[in-house]
Amino acid sequence: MNALAPLTKSEVKKLVNDWYLKLDVHATVEELLPLLADKTLEMKLPETTLHGHAEFKAWYDGVIHTFFDEVHTLQTLDITTTQNRVDIRLVVLWEASRWNAPAPTSERLAFDAVQTWTVKRSPVTQKPVIITYIVDSLTPQEGSAQL
Repeated sequence: MNALAPLTKSEVKKLVNDWYLKLDVHATVEELLPLLADKTLEMKLPETTLHGHAEFKAWYDGVIHTFFDEVHTLQTLDITTTQNRVDIRLVVLWEASRWNAPAPTSERLAFDAVQTWTVKRSPVTQKPVIITYIVDSLTPQEGSAQL
């Protein structure tokens, strides 16, 4: 049995950037799933905790039908690598619009999201995948609508 090669920081940075780009453009769920582990995935979000691809699909469908004009701007990215995994601590500014019918206008949201991720190399694809994704805190920017 061959050991998986340790992940490089450049592979991890690419994963982070790809993740947020795909969220910004509301990529299809099929484009996002390869970035996530399936059976071992745990995503702790402010509103829920998700496990596996099936729960992520249902959550994502709700998100792309609620928020639009999304922009994720990476503020900080700290990567700690070990032989078997990578630990990430990051801060991302999440901006989005939301329209709650029958309101005459949409609302703009802007939050600093402090997150902790664990990433491993997939034994199937050999690419990095997110194992745990935890939103540690979500702090509204001045003037932001409430979630």
